[in-house]
Amino acid sequence: MRNAEWGMGRSNCRCGAVCFVAVAAVLSTGVFAAEQAGPVKRAKPPVWSQDVLDEFFVDAREQLVGERPAKQTAAVVTTSAAGQGSAAAAGAEAGGVAPWSQVISGDALAAEVKRIAASLREPLANPAKFKSGGYKDCRGAFNELAALFAVIAEYDGDVRWKDDAPALRDAFARAARNCKTGTDETFAAGAELQTQLDDLIRGERLGGKPAPAPERWSDLADRPLLMARMETALQEGISPALSNAREFSRKAVDVQQAAEVLSMLAALIDREEFEYWDDETFKGHSSDLRAASRELSRAAADVNYEAARSAAGRASQACSACHEGYRG
Repeated sequence: MRNAEWGMGRSNCRCGAVCFVAVAAVLSTGVFAAEQAGPVKRAKPPVWSQDVLDEFFVDAREQLVGERPAKQTAAVVTTSAAGQGSAAAAGAEAGGVAPWSQVISGDALAAEVKRIAASLREPLANPAKFKSGGYKDCRGAFNELAALFAVIAEYDGDVRWKDDAPALRDAFARAARNCKTGTDETFAAGAELQTQLDDLIRGERLGGKPAPAPERWSDLADRPLLMARMETALQEGISPALSNAREFSRKAVDVQQAAEVLSMLAALIDREEFEYWDDETFKGHSSDLRAASRELSRAAADVNYEAARSAAGRASQACSACHEGYRG
């Protein structure tokens, strides 16, 4: 009996040895193949723009106090004309005014509002800074915010803050007109608007009263200030990011946003009663700028450096051609 048991055990042992050798051979073959294939290629980590990073708290536990806040309006990702709808946008502009959703995405509008809100912290830090020159920066920021909220108020797609946009449009337009000098009154008004803007971005509803649409877009903002913002977008937001392919790949998201803002402002100053709004030559330069901006946005979305450089060059040429014939 013992011999039989021993024999059976010996037989099992031999089988186990054979299996072990087979498994070891398979594993060694797999390791060898992996070594021959080289290192595993992995996707590059995403690069987030600053407006995305600003959505996150450094320590969320510090915010989890008190009553639960009201539900924040979700930012919905939309496809802009600069991405896939360029042909549709161009066709709409040829026959009239293009819908805003074909000019700038809801995300780009929200990101621009957040960027301006952050830029107001320094000039509105205290009355002394405001009076010593900060009011000039505030005037430009308020001017653009009035235009942005005017676009948001009549936006034909998904966009944040649409219900509060009409009241904010009029409030920032009024603040920009009054901010030509730095006084205690204009500082107080600006600081109050800054607080409301920060609350809005954090998700609070302002509860502003409905306001009728303006009769003329030129009543909302000063054209020279809007054109100054366009030049800044091109010279400071876009051109430096195109200095080389590596820098462009890091800042492609920011370039896409700046290009959409540039296209929006070019479309806005074509609206009624802005200076030269019915001048065909001026409208031609504006149309060239919008077309180049859409191509630039699409190239940035594709992280196509050469296409982005070419589109940015055409945008710069459109601006230069306009400046040669029109000033202010």
